[in-house]
Amino acid sequence: MYMQNRTKMMEEILKSPEAQKIIDFVSPVYGEAYVGLSLFNAIGTALDDLDVFPEKFKDQLILQTVSDEWALNYWEEQYKIYPEKDWDFETRRKNLMEKMGNHFYSPRKIENVLSAMTGYNVELKENTGKNKFDVLIRGFVKDLTNAKAFVDKVKPAHLVYDIKVSELIEANLQIYLGIGVSQHEHYEIEVQ
Repeated sequence: MYMQNRTKMMEEILKSPEAQKIIDFVSPVYGEAYVGLSLFNAIGTALDDLDVFPEKFKDQLILQTVSDEWALNYWEEQYKIYPEKDWDFETRRKNLMEKMGNHFYSPRKIENVLSAMTGYNVELKENTGKNKFDVLIRGFVKDLTNAKAFVDKVKPAHLVYDIKVSELIEANLQIYLGIGVSQHEHYEIEVQ
């Protein structure tokens, strides 16, 4: 329930939902203050945009849902695509998606291909250093030539990587632990 102290001027000026919330927290003397209500409406309008921004920003992170020019420019910069001046928004997005479709591999896809190549479970650890990731192969592989060639082909050019091979050996061990507690008192007897 907004605007507990309503006036006709408030209803005419305060169109922003956030401004209608704000007015409840200030003195009722602003009910007939044209300039004050206009300022509250301006502040409320800016806050309305802040409520929408996080949701709208999520859409800019996925190329299929990009709707803002700045986000599309960012995507084009990342993939080194320089659009023609006569390309419309949809043409630019389609061009980007085609380039990504031809060259884009997610870490999960890379893991799956490497698992098939090596015959072992493979895990990618991202951000293990500056512009670095690790490829962890859970088994011993003698020749990594094909795996390295594949990773070199699909990884972004600015990233470097290490391939680590480990063989997990499980063993059942029985460990026995014993603890002994003793108390000693020391007496000295002197004969005089």
